[in-house]
Amino acid sequence: MSDEKEAFLDQISEVIRAIGDSVDRDPKYKKMLDEFARVMDRQSFQRLLDKVFVDGITWGKIVTLICVVGKTIAKILAYVSGIVSWTLDYFRDNLLYWIGNKGGWINSISSLACYSFERDFGSSSSLTSLSSGVLFISGVLLGGLIVWRLNRGA
Repeated sequence: MSDEKEAFLDQISEVIRAIGDSVDRDPKYKKMLDEFARVMDRQSFQRLLDKVFVDGITWGKIVTLICVVGKTIAKILAYVSGIVSWTLDYFRDNLLYWIGNKGGWINSISSLACYSFERDFGSSSSLTSLSSGVLFISGVLLGGLIVWRLNRGA
């Protein structure tokens, strides 16, 4: 690579680092991101985007939007990760013994499946069937995640 190209890359990298560092250190920006992560829904997000692009679309706005959304997702995932961790701790400390005494996860899942199928058998409501199925699958996945994490941590 030529010295001229190398100098140009150094200049651009300095600008990117300066912008990124100033955004990450600005308490006002951090506070806005925290609030954004807590209150955002689809309709509000759409209105926000309409306001951002009201005077035209630019690459700078698009890149900034991607940055804000990425940081918001990171904050949300950090919060979700905390809740998952708290749930795992509670399961390990308070529920694992009881679950074991009742036959473990497999017996519980089998019982739940039988109950769900018995309740929905002959039901004319496909919505009820669908919601029961989704609830059942969600429970299986959550149970599997908890067992996996507990076994991994043990």
